[in-house]
Amino acid sequence: MLRLATLLLLVATVLAAPCAADQSVELAVIVHPTRAVALDTDELRRIYLKQRRFWPDASPIVPINQEEGPLRRAFDRVLDGEPARLGAYWDRRYFDGVFPPITLASDEAIRRYVASKPNAIGYVDARNVDPSVHVALRLPLKPSPDGSP
Repeated sequence: MLRLATLLLLVATVLAAPCAADQSVELAVIVHPTRAVALDTDELRRIYLKQRRFWPDASPIVPINQEEGPLRRAFDRVLDGEPARLGAYWDRRYFDGVFPPITLASDEAIRRYVASKPNAIGYVDARNVDPSVHVALRLPLKPSPDGSP
């Protein structure tokens, strides 16, 4: 009887615990709270590829990228970009005087920057959003072939 109870308790514990493979990562595209906009992925691509450079009020958009890592690679996939293709794109744009988005080192740095700069837009792990910013778009991410987000 004790074995059966122990087995049932073990099964209940395993079923109740979330499986790491089932947990999905979601990126939150964030803007300053006074810029309560909603974006779609096409508009986001245009912003991050600097094909759209101004907000509707004619102020310049300041896109912020993550440093190289899993979130950046996941976001690049949202832009339909492979690193080599995006690198070639920015090489061409550089000669037109257009530079890639600035890069900050962490979700916290991006969130603080966006919270303090009304023209900024960035992306962070959705679990790291707080009331200092407005979420303009949520992007559920599929794992990459190597299993990273």
